[in-house]
Amino acid sequence: MKFHEHLISTSTGGIIVALVATPFDVIKVRLIAQTLHNHDRSCFYEYCEGVLKDVCRNCGYEHPPQVVYKGLCQREVYSGAFDAALKISRNEGFSALWNGVGPTLLMIMPAAVLYFTMFDMFREKGWATLSEKYHPLVPSIAGITARCINIAMFSPVELVRTKIQSEQQLVYSKLRDSISRHIKTNGVRSLWDGSKSQLFRDVPFTVVYWYLQEMYKLKLRKHGYGTLASNCGGAVVGGTVATFISHPFEVTKTQLQSNVGKNSSFGNTGMIQQIVNIFKTSGTKGLYVGLAPRMIKVLPSCAIFITTFEGLKEYFNSKSND
Repeated sequence: MKFHEHLISTSTGGIIVALVATPFDVIKVRLIAQTLHNHDRSCFYEYCEGVLKDVCRNCGYEHPPQVVYKGLCQREVYSGAFDAALKISRNEGFSALWNGVGPTLLMIMPAAVLYFTMFDMFREKGWATLSEKYHPLVPSIAGITARCINIAMFSPVELVRTKIQSEQQLVYSKLRDSISRHIKTNGVRSLWDGSKSQLFRDVPFTVVYWYLQEMYKLKLRKHGYGTLASNCGGAVVGGTVATFISHPFEVTKTQLQSNVGKNSSFGNTGMIQQIVNIFKTSGTKGLYVGLAPRMIKVLPSCAIFITTFEGLKEYFNSKSND
């Protein structure tokens, strides 16, 4: 394929996913982020000569003034995915469900091009050099390699996107201040906060997803299904299992990145200790908060990504052979 054809094949699915799936991302992030500030309305604002301060003295959370009632913290608590969607739309406007779509679109083209280019290259090389009995493992190995490089390069953008999605009406000036304060306190390396959880989330996800995707795709093709149906079916099966296995690390990543800029020692907690703390306070349910919107997002996203990539690649290859 020519360069522009490869660019179209790799980025088309990402752009569609960014526009369609961002609302589910926002809902998932809000559900996870609120677990950091679960103060069940017991937290009060501190007044200074009748002027409301930004930060609550009890929980350290920066409350927007419009949610105050008689000095009592009235911050929205979401009981579930549907409740979160309703409250975000009602209180912040329908467009708030697309918070963070800007950084997503900014990241998606280079990230998708880099990921699928490397994935395709490593997969083809693996199939060509390894014996046939190892071929089912090749997509997983290629996916892990490509994903690790992607995380190293784009984790700071992911941090910014998560921060935007985690708070109500977060203007870019306030976002800039939070990020600057975070860097000043913790150094430039802190822009990669959450990348360890992202690795622990994406490595098992990638292994399980590509292994099952390839396996079920081949099974469906043997039963007479075409490229579109077999890719979609494989993506749904692989995406479902992979999302469930990797979700606890999605929770730790989101908690850490949404807490950027806050006056808190939360970021000093190790990832394993963070998981232990979540389990102690909330049980298994706490490790799987936000699973429903993430599942709703991931399944069509995986199907769209792989079908557009494989479908357009097949189209351009057939076109060049004519």
